[in-house]
Amino acid sequence: MQDKQSAIQAVDAAVILEPLDSLLLALEAKLEREWPARLAHLPGARELFLLTFRTANATYRSIRYLAADKPPDPDRRLEYCVSISPLNRTILDNLFTVIFVLEDIPARCQWYFKSDWRETRLELERFRAEYGQFPDWQEWLAKLAKYSDIGITLLELSPSEVAEPSRIPSWPTPGNMASHEVSPKLPLPQARAFLKYLNDWFYADLSQQSHLGGSGLTKRAGGLINDYRKNPETEQQLIRYKKAQVGQTITLMLSLASEFEIYFDFGLRERVRYLWAVMTPYIVVGKEMFDKKYASLFNMSAQILVL
Repeated sequence: MQDKQSAIQAVDAAVILEPLDSLLLALEAKLEREWPARLAHLPGARELFLLTFRTANATYRSIRYLAADKPPDPDRRLEYCVSISPLNRTILDNLFTVIFVLEDIPARCQWYFKSDWRETRLELERFRAEYGQFPDWQEWLAKLAKYSDIGITLLELSPSEVAEPSRIPSWPTPGNMASHEVSPKLPLPQARAFLKYLNDWFYADLSQQSHLGGSGLTKRAGGLINDYRKNPETEQQLIRYKKAQVGQTITLMLSLASEFEIYFDFGLRERVRYLWAVMTPYIVVGKEMFDKKYASLFNMSAQILVL
């Protein structure tokens, strides 16, 4: 995936980043203040989307800081760019969650929160087994138990679910989202085919880099084998890596914004279309993702992308 992404072609970053920042700010305000009345009866749905988006946006801004060239900061070192790929994986997780939940908001939100309660309850059981006999732990365990018990009421959990939390299905991994309840004998629906594409070409690569397994160590840390301050080739390798990762960051955030706008129709469509048009001539992986899904959804032809 690293070769496939390639570096962002020469372009003033502000041409893309300034309208993207503005779009993301507007989208957050829409999610917070203009939640659709048709979904108001679903407890936690607005909060799930809003917090997922805010997590992605905070991660994006962290990457912006790590990758920035201006203003100069002696504490911002070039080698810090190798931390971007795990952060990109976080944004990608956010994107998977949003796409999967948007397929069926009532059912998927319930599943999401039940699986969250499941993990909290199992964690409580582990802590009780390990530390339940220590007096200093009692106050903290009582607070965790109270939090867990509130969830029983809010989620209307059955006695069997409370008695055996492990019976509640875990939230699926990105790879399992693509194939969820789809017969292997049938072709994947369009949305699921896109999730499979994201899993095969993005998530697998970013997971390798996060866990430093397979070729992940070479891809992520290859530029650290020599001191880039003394080796111009190593410095250029790190710069190429940084540009490729930032290109992926921009692509993932614009994809996330596109998914929200496609579903909720917040009135941001022209701003999204403009950003795809500005971005795709310069970011190879962005053009590929655009062609995979968003060109048809936003009714944009190849001619529109010629600036």
